[in-house]
Amino acid sequence: MKVLKNPPLYKKVARAILDMIQKRNFDSPTLPSEESLSELLGTSKHTIREALAELSSLSYISRRHGRGNVILNSVVNTNFRIDANMNFLKILKQAGYKTSTEFTNLHLESAKFHDSLDEDYYVYDEIVKADDKIASFHNIHIPVRLFPADFNLNMKLDKDLFDFLATYGVYSLHSIVEFIPEVVNDKIAQFFCIEPNTPINTWEEYIHDQEDRLVCITKIRFNPELFKLRMVRKDFKTI
Repeated sequence: MKVLKNPPLYKKVARAILDMIQKRNFDSPTLPSEESLSELLGTSKHTIREALAELSSLSYISRRHGRGNVILNSVVNTNFRIDANMNFLKILKQAGYKTSTEFTNLHLESAKFHDSLDEDYYVYDEIVKADDKIASFHNIHIPVRLFPADFNLNMKLDKDLFDFLATYGVYSLHSIVEFIPEVVNDKIAQFFCIEPNTPINTWEEYIHDQEDRLVCITKIRFNPELFKLRMVRKDFKTI
């Protein structure tokens, strides 16, 4: 006989807190204190802590020392999500490729790039190679406001995006990714050494920091000969 198990109490409490966040029950960008939540939900502070840790692990909140539990609305408002920890270089290395990364120089653009980034921004490209082939091409836009006034635009980039942002005190916490199919033009086809009009996998990644501010938009194009973007699904229920 199949034994039905109730979810642990902290998971029920985490669901209740998330429901209140989604219903905009909290006026502040941060959650009430653990003591207040304990009184509100009629449970122990220990259970509240476990519930908050659960919400943090799912990126619904950011637990900040001195700030409390910051609500990450960019994640809360993402109704359909597939979560993944993905490191492109690690994936390629596991497939047996020798990897390398090249960076173009930064340049300033003032034209409106996207509705979510209506301001001046710096742009550069990151090119990930597998052996002698280009595996992915990353076009990166970062708002000028994130850099010091005396920032040297001629600096040579030698690190990936997240390390680059961290150099200026911007720590990326999570990103929202939109998958966008694309048929490549002649320029991109030549770049990847594939036929023009080949369909490829493309995504736009909206990167947020600890305060849930949008700090970067990256468009990533994947070489279809190297990246199939397969995903392993798990957690099927057994009868």
